[in-house]
Order: sequence, then C-alpha cells, then structure tokens
Amino acid sequence: MRSRFNVRKALTVLGFSLTSLMLMGFGGQSCRGLDRQAKHELAEAGVNKYLGEFEPISSEDVGDGWNRHAFDTEDGHGPTCISGTQFSTFTRAGDPTKLLILLQGGGACWQDFYRCNILSEAQEPPPLPFGIWDFDSPDNPFADYSVVYMPYCDGSVFGGDNDVDDPAWEAYLESEEVGVPRELAQPIRYHRGLRNLSAGMDVAKATFPHATKVTVAGSSAGGVGAAAFAPFLARFLYGNYVKLTVFNDAGPIAVNLDATAAVAARDNDWQFAQFYPQSCIDDGLCNASGQQTGIVQWRLDNDSSIREAFYETDADGTNIGFASANVPGFPPIVPFDPANGVFGLTQVPYRELVLAEHGALNDAHPDRYKRFIVSGDDSHTALQGPLFYSQTVDGVVLNEWTADFLTRGPLWLDLVEDFVPLPPPSP
Repeated sequence: MRSRFNVRKALTVLGFSLTSLMLMGFGGQSCRGLDRQAKHELAEAGVNKYLGEFEPISSEDVGDGWNRHAFDTEDGHGPTCISGTQFSTFTRAGDPTKLLILLQGGGACWQDFYRCNILSEAQEPPPLPFGIWDFDSPDNPFADYSVVYMPYCDGSVFGGDNDVDDPAWEAYLESEEVGVPRELAQPIRYHRGLRNLSAGMDVAKATFPHATKVTVAGSSAGGVGAAAFAPFLARFLYGNYVKLTVFNDAGPIAVNLDATAAVAARDNDWQFAQFYPQSCIDDGLCNASGQQTGIVQWRLDNDSSIREAFYETDADGTNIGFASANVPGFPPIVPFDPANGVFGLTQVPYRELVLAEHGALNDAHPDRYKRFIVSGDDSHTALQGPLFYSQTVDGVVLNEWTADFLTRGPLWLDLVEDFVPLPPPSP
C-alpha cells in the first residue's frame, strides 16, 4: 500500500511552513512584499546587475564596534568614489535580527557644479554620539540595531552609473578649495553610485544574513538613494519575508523642473534613468526629465508591505540651494530676477513643491507613506543630530514618531505643520 506523502509535515520537519514559502515567493506570486513581475522588471532594467560582483579586499576594526570593509576600485570598474579613490562600507554588530542600513549624504556633482563629498574616508565612523548614533540613549529606537553604514562619495546620490570626461573636474580637484594631490587628480568623474550601493548591500547580507527587520535610511543625498534603488536591492537580497521600511531624512527627490539645464545635466552625467522599470516608464511615473518621486510611487504600488517615512523642513536651506541651481546654463539659478532681488527658490515655493510631490504619495498610500514636515525651519536633516530628539510637529517628537514608524505604533501619523514664515535673518 502506497503511503501518502504529507507535504506540510515534511516542510515542518525541514523547518519551513507553507506560509513561509509563500512569503518567499515559492508556489506562485507572493502574497506580501514585492510583486514577482515587478521584481522581474527591475532585473530586466539592471537594478540588481552589480549584486554579488564585488567582495571587500580587506576588513578591519576601526574602534567602537565598527568594522571597515574596503573595496578594490578595479581601475574605476569596481566600487569607486567620484575622484577615482577607494570606497568602503562599515558595519557594527547589534541585534542580528534588526538591521539599519544608513546611506550618508554629501551634496551632488554634475557638469560645472561640484558640490559633493569626493572621498570615502572623509565620512568614516565612529560618528559623534548624536541622534541615531547615540547607542546609549533609551530614546533611540535604533539603539540595539545592527548597522551597515555607507559613506557617500559618488556624486550621483547612490544611483549613477557613468563615466564623464570633464577637464574642468581635474582643475577643480587640483584647486586650493579641494587640494587633492596632483597624482590623484584626473579628468574622469566616476559616478559609481549603484556599484557602491550594491557592494554595501552585499556586505549587509553577508554580515547580517538573519535580519528579519530591515530599515533602509539615508540623509540628504543618502535620503535620495534610500528612497530610490536601495529598497529594491534589499528585496533582492533579503526577499519578501523581511519587514522592510524606508526612512528618507531630507532627501527631497522632488526637483525644480524649471531648472532645465541642471535636470538635463544630472540625467546625462549620472545615467540613473536606465534602471527605471519599464512599466514605471510606460505609466509616466518614471521620467529622467520629470519628478523623481515616481519611482517611490511605483514601489508602493508594487510592494504591498513596504512602509516609508519622509522627514523635511519646509525652508531647508541646503535643499532649496540645490533645487535652485541651474548649472550649467543661464541663468545659473532659477528663479532669477535680480531687479526684484529674486535669486532662487524661497520657503513658500519650496514648501509647495515638497507638499505636492510627497502629498501625492501619501494620498495614494496613506497607511504606508507618511510625512513629518516642520515649518519655519531652515535646518537640514535630523536623524544624525540632536534634532532627532527635539524636533516636533503637533506635539509629536521625531524620535517617538520614528519608533512608532518601526512598530506601527499610534504616533506614526502623517504630520504636516501649519505654515510658519521663516524668521528674517539677524542684522
């Protein structure tokens, strides 16, 4: 007599359940997480093309629990800073089931506009014990997390993949402002954002393979990277069974479309749009010349369990400056009306831009995309500084909002402070 094979019992013996297999994408489309077809589109676009390609050539203890993992530049073909120098990723062990992947900020660089961090070692930890880096604070929701930290040095907000032959770049590197040794100055800008990001994500998976709660976060330029391709790489590496969250700390993503020369230069120099999934392009959400919030919309539409948080001040002086820049091209800033004292965006139009773009994301997915918008404040970023414990909207403190974001608590609300004019500058 033939015995009946009990699939459920056999899987249980092996340490699996039918539910876990479904969550991992076996036996049909996964019921939660990133849709299978969407994942296929991302692979077709090459978002994951660099995963598994690069391994660290060294790992060393740099103090306070941090380890530095350095990569071979492979003459610019590997993980590389914009200046052609070495890229490194850092890890710090905590609870192996909870992982924070933090992408650092540091401006942006494109043709004739060089305002980005260019060396990985300029941002090496250990960081000062402020904000999320205060591991001894009982009010820090990330205090017990394992951490992967990526310095930012690619100039293309962790999304570029292109070489730019730019003699003006070599002159800039040799200038007194930068002071790179002459032997290191060269005319190629290595926009290696996706390679650097992928190498760091591989380190995350190799170092903390058993994470079940993963938060991808970033500040400023790192916030743009965290809100663009990084969550997709986390899904490729960790699958749908992890609880995946995204925290964008003042990486606006929304751009000033009137600064047409700058928009075109970033597209040309960084070549980030090649990684947009086809349906996002077909639906009109993803467009190199349009608003880059479209990739967030597409992700929320196609990843049923991801949750995302966005922090910003509506008079953010740094982001207003970058949004106003129209280099190369004339005028150099937009709007530009010297006769009336207008030199770039001000608080009101910047607030309108941010509220419109990120408000649309909240409107489409109110339970999974929420904002913490402070008014009348020109500060930039909060996760890595004292503001993390003092910034408030409607009586809710940012660190408490973040804690409830991670746990789906009652304080994770969509918070947009009523308009408060920025105080005039002191005489």
